[in-house]
Amino acid sequence: MVIPNFFDDYHLPDGIHECTMEEIEEEFLFSGTREKKWKQFTSMLFRMEELGIKPKKLLINGSFVTRRENPGDVDFAALIPPEIIIEALKKAEDDHDISGIKLFIGHENQLALRNLFGAHLLVADNEEMLNEWSMIFIKGQSGKLREPDPKKDPEWVRRPDRKGILQITLE
Repeated sequence: MVIPNFFDDYHLPDGIHECTMEEIEEEFLFSGTREKKWKQFTSMLFRMEELGIKPKKLLINGSFVTRRENPGDVDFAALIPPEIIIEALKKAEDDHDISGIKLFIGHENQLALRNLFGAHLLVADNEEMLNEWSMIFIKGQSGKLREPDPKKDPEWVRRPDRKGILQITLE
């Protein structure tokens, strides 16, 4: 499980690349901004685990898995089957924990989560849905990836047809 080299010195090669949290930290924490965003992201995962909704798998996407010096956040999809959520709601200690669980699983809460944890979370309730997210991440939502941001990316960066993402298995 080694993260591959960037094919154009900026993007991961096409596909899903299995890795560990530690490997991501070694490869992608090369700026103060990245360290801060990763710390916020891992705080989010820690809180999810505290609430009993620890994801089984993660797909890490977006500018965080590029060579962009200062990504705005960590974009990710998390596999959290319904039975995990149901069990967490049953075991919740109080209404605050129930509200916390609902905050994480509600797609309408993305802005609040990004503001709190510097991460965009997309929840997949099964492997098929996680695979759908992976294809959107790799090829872009409309079949085309975004153009580089001239304010954030070096001028030499070009939009690839497809890109790579990272997958972490947590179970």
